[in-house]
Amino acid sequence: MNTIKRVITTAYDIFPIFNRPMTVCAAFSCGAVYYMYRHGNISVSILLLFLIIAVVFCAISRNKKIIVISVLFLAVCASAVNELMLIGDLETLDGRTLTADFVAVEDADIGEKVTRVTAYCTGSDEIPENTKFTLHYFFGKDIKCGDRFNATVKLTKLADDKYKTNSLGNSVYMNCQVKTFNTEYEKQPFFAALGGVRNYIKETVENNFSSEDSALLIALNTGDRSFLSDDFYGKVLNCGVSHIMVVSGLHISIIIGSVFMLLEKFFYNRYLKAVLSLLLIFLISALCGFTLSVLRAGCMFVFSAVSPVFLRRNDSFNSLGSAVVLLVFINPLCVLSVAFWLSVLSTAAVVWLAPFYCDIITEKLKLQNKIAVSIVSVVTVSVTAMIFTAPISFTVFGYVSLFSPFAFLLLTYPVTYALILNSVGLLLSAVRGLSFLSEPAFFSAGIFAKYIRFVINNLGQIGSACVDADVGVFTVFVFLIFALISGMYLYKYYKKLLKRKMVGEVYASAGNNRKRVKERAQ
Repeated sequence: MNTIKRVITTAYDIFPIFNRPMTVCAAFSCGAVYYMYRHGNISVSILLLFLIIAVVFCAISRNKKIIVISVLFLAVCASAVNELMLIGDLETLDGRTLTADFVAVEDADIGEKVTRVTAYCTGSDEIPENTKFTLHYFFGKDIKCGDRFNATVKLTKLADDKYKTNSLGNSVYMNCQVKTFNTEYEKQPFFAALGGVRNYIKETVENNFSSEDSALLIALNTGDRSFLSDDFYGKVLNCGVSHIMVVSGLHISIIIGSVFMLLEKFFYNRYLKAVLSLLLIFLISALCGFTLSVLRAGCMFVFSAVSPVFLRRNDSFNSLGSAVVLLVFINPLCVLSVAFWLSVLSTAAVVWLAPFYCDIITEKLKLQNKIAVSIVSVVTVSVTAMIFTAPISFTVFGYVSLFSPFAFLLLTYPVTYALILNSVGLLLSAVRGLSFLSEPAFFSAGIFAKYIRFVINNLGQIGSACVDADVGVFTVFVFLIFALISGMYLYKYYKKLLKRKMVGEVYASAGNNRKRVKERAQ
């Protein structure tokens, strides 16, 4: 029995998982929600089983961290059960034609054959309020963000294909075909204002740049990649930099991080800084469409903004876990979204592993030059992010780009500067009397946009840039993930043992000195 306790104590000493309780809660919550989705017909029974296990575990341990984790875990599981029951209720409407009120949350995507628009149901006798739908129709009607309307629609179940999990992950649980638009109402002010800002960005960028550069900058600022040509976006995928070529958590981190630095310099009241930060995070997330990666980054910055109010030190990895728990509680089936996992895993690599290995490399190579340290940092971030997301890329896309670390190194700072300069130009252009100051910002952003297109066009056409999915290669990347994690914790444990040994030697030396002093005194 003592041996078992010693093994458990040593294992926890090496892998102190409960030092980051929210990350542990996030991992268990995602696994539980996915398991409940796969066994939806017995989800209530699974919830009851989790409840019994949690109560017994908490009663035995009586550890505050474990109790908090258990409560949050059960809350997420209860939310998942509620969501699965909602899907079951909606599926009973399969094949039904009914009338409901909607509000569009983005401009309609008008295609050659079908037009699509994302909208929320705001009034219906049979559809729950605020249920999200992607409306499809085959006749000309250009709906704008914020438009409120009444329509007759036909509901059908989602087809059981590869697109189903992505739809569920984005909270779209039924197909919805519009038969007729019956009545139009006044615009919804908030979404109409957001739509106006997005249209202003698109029109201003198109008026100041060439078609290729404007398509790139619109994607960076709004996330709308519909203006990018299929050939160019294919090269983006081959380079493995799709996550930095459309608005994502990376861009939110850049923008909000820059504003945080300004707030630190000009505002000393932590409550005022928290309020301003929360407003900024909400507005930017809304402007970017509340995508999963944007919400994840926004939630992380919410915890960063609020932690000083409670005089708590912010930990990026634990903030990531808290953001994941919050997102999964609000939208449990986001765990089925590829974008969610790519965002979470890449961020985990960036805030968890990359700093450790960057410090190790810098220390071993004895680097002092800031440029060299910056290059090592970017390469470490890109390599660890590629390794962490490779299993998802293999599973979903069938390949992974080996050029992504190199492309990331060449594009990270140019993309950052292009985004910031274009945003500055857009802000100045919107202010009367200062619009002339936007021209230098737009000119500089255009230079970076041309450089970005040059790199992608040349790297993306190299055929050997991608490795096709293979069981052996997949296994290698999974092994690399575990090796990186284990290597980090074992190295920290080794350093901890050395520190304990040094402390022990100091205490022993102090004890011997006291003994000698006593002997001399006698």
